[in-house]
Amino acid sequence: MQPIFQKIEANINHSFYVEQVKFQYFPNPLQFHPEIEILYVIHGSGTRFVGDSVDRFGPGELVMIGQNVPHLWYSDEKYINGNSNLFSEVIFILFKKEIFGEQFWQLPESKSILKLFQLSQRGIKLTGKTRIEVSSLMRSISSSVGFNRITNLLSMLEIIATKKNYHVLASPIVQNTINESDSERLNKVYKYVINNSQQEITLEKVASIASLSTPSFCRYFKKRTNKTFVQLLNEIRISHACRLLMEEDFPVERICFICGYTNVSYFIKQFKRTTGLTPLSYKKKYAD
Repeated sequence: MQPIFQKIEANINHSFYVEQVKFQYFPNPLQFHPEIEILYVIHGSGTRFVGDSVDRFGPGELVMIGQNVPHLWYSDEKYINGNSNLFSEVIFILFKKEIFGEQFWQLPESKSILKLFQLSQRGIKLTGKTRIEVSSLMRSISSSVGFNRITNLLSMLEIIATKKNYHVLASPIVQNTINESDSERLNKVYKYVINNSQQEITLEKVASIASLSTPSFCRYFKKRTNKTFVQLLNEIRISHACRLLMEEDFPVERICFICGYTNVSYFIKQFKRTTGLTPLSYKKKYAD
């Protein structure tokens, strides 16, 4: 398992990193890096972790993540299990604030972008016309050369900063509470919970996976993720329920049990607490 800190190799021909890549499923563990990241999902679906935020992702997802913010994209099981007809594809940009030079940030025209960088420490999901415009620029920048790369990046940042069609993902907490030595432990926990969320999961079992006693694990997890393990489990289960509501025509009771809940009333309560809607209201609002 790779360490949580991701070092991006520099390219002497470019001031920042851009790549469009296809793969069967998202391979990265929970990670952070000093570069600001903009990631556009062309194909693929699964569960997204940014800071203390847990949510679904799918085609069209466009997210901006600030420097050193822990994040993870975990593909759905159908991608991981080797279905050859499925694949994931993304375009991502990694850049450092410093590429524009210190004097650039003293210009009055750059203040809105500077504020955007500060907000990106919570993770930003783009919506509406901004998502459409920026995704188009993402496709252009992946094939652009020379100074067009810089102008496309600046145009992208200006659109995001001024139009403000986005919502923040994570709580305004102090970042970097996760260090490199936490990588393997937290990835084992996340992987186990995602793969087994439809079954009963006990604190004792998860603590043993993390090689900690149950009380130590509870303290450790809260300190590293700013949430309790039960909160994480509910968020992952509700994320799965949201997908089923949008993609399947199952009754609420069946979705409740598929997602690992044994009490329908409790499931509806947790669903509303997480999404702000009841399952039926959510389906009416978002299902095709």
